[in-house]
Amino acid sequence: MFLFMIGFMDKETIGVTLFELLLVIIIIGVIAALAFPRFFYVIEKSHASEGVEVLRSLLAAQRLYAFDNNGNYASSLNSLDVTIPSLSYFNQPNVFNNAAAVATIQRNTGAYTLSINSNGDISCDVPSICSKLGF
Repeated sequence: MFLFMIGFMDKETIGVTLFELLLVIIIIGVIAALAFPRFFYVIEKSHASEGVEVLRSLLAAQRLYAFDNNGNYASSLNSLDVTIPSLSYFNQPNVFNNAAAVATIQRNTGAYTLSINSNGDISCDVPSICSKLGF
């Protein structure tokens, strides 16, 4: 369409005005401002999956320990037959002799802590972040 219009314009009107350029820059800025927070939570959700996998492994180990120890859960990682790999996004987990929270793991930035109960339900201590992560 632009090429068709060139035939009807004189040579002085061909080009882009400063207003049109600023308008495009503003539109791109608004789109980026809307997309960036969503992008942040997608990345954080992938980081949170590391903690979730560790918690699920600890729950399985806690269930085996409880089976052998009259329903009591371990209160120390050393009591469990589980190896925790080197974690990139979380601190070392903690285990408890408590059915409401058999294990917890804290994000290494301190932003939130994930915990798992004896039923396998994962919860989070910061609702504003965790609701966006799906916990």
